Amino acid sequence: MKNLKKMNVNKIVFLIMLSHSIISFSQKKEDVYFVLEDVNSEYAINNIMYGEKIGFIILLNKEEYQYHQKKVEEAKKNGSYHFDPASGRDNLNIKVRKLTFEVLAAERLKASSCDIDRLNLVDYEWILNNSWKKIAKQDYDFKDIYFLKKIDDNEYVSYKVGITIVDH
Repeated sequence: MKNLKKMNVNKIVFLIMLSHSIISFSQKKEDVYFVLEDVNSEYAINNIMYGEKIGFIILLNKEEYQYHQKKVEEAKKNGSYHFDPASGRDNLNIKVRKLTFEVLAAERLKASSCDIDRLNLVDYEWILNNSWKKIAKQDYDFKDIYFLKKIDDNEYVSYKVGITIVDH
């Protein structure tokens, strides 16, 4: 009887510890990684050159951006294009949706494609749907966001980014 009580107590303690570790593990937030592609059908990125200190990474809706660029060329040919550097706007009033990410830190790293595949990778759709949640104080399931830009074979620049809520 004494051994039976001891076994029950041990089982209860084990179940409490197991449930605590499962709950703790499920609430752990991990970093997410987004690999920037120079050629992508969904977005265009501002010019990122390794070695230059950049303050922001901007992801532009590619279809809207290409339409805007086409209209810029047409307006330049007609002599009707004007760009105001102070405001960063032109006279075409064409909306190009974009997300602007502040670069908090950057570092060069060596990683094979296998190493990259082991990371918690997200796609552009995830960035659109989730990257703003931390700033907007919505429920989110990630710790920090890193953008990876390939600069050479097995060499990347890792940009830790924070979000500035800019989607216009």
